[in-house]
Amino acid sequence: MRTLLLLLFPLLLAAAPEVATVVSVYDGDTFTLATGDKVRLQWINTPELRPAEAYGIEARDAAESFLASGKVTLTYGSVERDGYGRLLAAAAVDDRWLAEHLLEQGLGHLFLIPPVDGVDIDALLAAQTKAQEAHRGIWSTDRYQGTLHITSFHANASGDDRENINGEYLRVCNVSARPVNVDGYRIADASGSSWVFPSMVVPPGHTFKIHSGVGEAQLDPRSQLAIFLGNDMPIWNNKYDRAVIYDRFGRVMDAREHKPKKYSK
Repeated sequence: MRTLLLLLFPLLLAAAPEVATVVSVYDGDTFTLATGDKVRLQWINTPELRPAEAYGIEARDAAESFLASGKVTLTYGSVERDGYGRLLAAAAVDDRWLAEHLLEQGLGHLFLIPPVDGVDIDALLAAQTKAQEAHRGIWSTDRYQGTLHITSFHANASGDDRENINGEYLRVCNVSARPVNVDGYRIADASGSSWVFPSMVVPPGHTFKIHSGVGEAQLDPRSQLAIFLGNDMPIWNNKYDRAVIYDRFGRVMDAREHKPKKYSK
């Protein structure tokens, strides 16, 4: 950990560039600058390459083509870097936003983590809605037919799970065009045990976190939305588990597996 911090320290102090040269594109929402900085694109979440998700390659190729000139203008919110040292930036080429371009093609979904600064949410939502209505890209797949989408599943908390129960969490995004009240929605594990969500309104594109332990729900979308399932012991199995979210009528909104590579057969 100390070695990692020492390696990241110069990056954390480096000024965030406003115009830079792109040298490589990893996936639809991650690319590298000539400065050595990695950029995590704001406002959008695109399919993963590892593990492979539908339209992950197409998203990467579309981003690579968009950034082919090499020069990109970067715009930052109040937080310039994430915990991995990556720049958190919106990216534009010739006054065209990469996030909006990918949303129009159905190669990602609107993805907002407060504080949300300097973004025209209506324009991005309109681009996404056009792709949804055309069943383009990810919107043609089963995983994006519900109002909610699980973007990450942290079943194995840092350290001893029993001492860090809230370190177990999922991040979930409202991928619909309207606010969603998750009152009465529930999440189930692979064994069939389930937990019911409290009332919480999630604006379009916003994310919320589902923690396993005890805490006070954060219901104001100006900050990161969060709910707590109230367990005094860990919920998710570190070797294998499956999270399924149902709406109040029992319809599956999304499901995601936790299966670390070392446990794969």
